[in-house]
Amino acid sequence: MEIEEFKANQREMWGAGDYRPVGRLIEPAALTLVRETGVRAEQRVLDVGVGSGSVALAAARAGAEVVGIDITDAWFDEAQRRADEAGFKLDLRLGDAESIPFEDGSFDAVLSSFAAIFAPDHEQVAAELVRVCRDGGTIGITAWTPHGEN
Repeated sequence: MEIEEFKANQREMWGAGDYRPVGRLIEPAALTLVRETGVRAEQRVLDVGVGSGSVALAAARAGAEVVGIDITDAWFDEAQRRADEAGFKLDLRLGDAESIPFEDGSFDAVLSSFAAIFAPDHEQVAAELVRVCRDGGTIGITAWTPHGEN
């Protein structure tokens, strides 16, 4: 399967189901990610794979200016609804973790919770996360491990 076909299949998959229950289950990881990376007021934060907005909202609650990208906009309405209810502004855009549509050094923190791990080329994703993070900034990712939380 070609990479573009793979990504098209992912866009279709993420738009086909109701993943809110899964989002609620992994929301504690989003909160931990934001806390452990030290997101704070006046920082510019990128949430890669924003989905329904758990990381983005946690970062906004910390006072950050938040941009969220995702390979599909299937969950943007849910993320925006949650932001509106909480009184926060999110900037949501289509974007591929392997080719992030921002200039070098655009963000103080670049975060991804159980999202960037689904991209087919992890080395390219890592390079992109580093590229869009400012020098001295923070990159944080959550991912499943073969043996649980260790």
